[in-house]
Amino acid sequence: MGSYLDGMLRYFEFWGRSSRAQYFLFFLFQLLLVCAGIAIDYKMHGGFGRSLTQMPYTLFMVLIHIVPAVTVQVRRLHDIGKSGAWFLLSFVPLGSLVLLYWAFQPSDGQQDYAENNAARPRQRARSTIPAGVRMGNSGRLSNGGPDLNEGRFI
Repeated sequence: MGSYLDGMLRYFEFWGRSSRAQYFLFFLFQLLLVCAGIAIDYKMHGGFGRSLTQMPYTLFMVLIHIVPAVTVQVRRLHDIGKSGAWFLLSFVPLGSLVLLYWAFQPSDGQQDYAENNAARPRQRARSTIPAGVRMGNSGRLSNGGPDLNEGRFI
């Protein structure tokens, strides 16, 4: 549940990393919610509708998960050392299979896409997510410096 909440809280954050566990747990929980929406629509309308307007719960579940699904995928690509632009491969036939293969790869361990990379100008991270809730990295600078979000809520 924490992986799902982290993905939803980091709605528009394309920078940073997402671990394998966070990636797969987010998509598992998303799948369960979409299936629940399908089941509710099926029970309410006595069958599957011919259009999405007859399936409001399913449509709602799909729409609220589009952007977080993309951001979690991009952060997972960062975790394996690839640019987030590789997400565009999903629009190519069989490109999603390549992205799925990469999703199973272990982290590269480099700090190229870390949230507090030392190569970036030192400024306070702007996030509304409490430091204890964040997932995907340790939240420390690559040089071992202090956590910029420590003790901050906003």
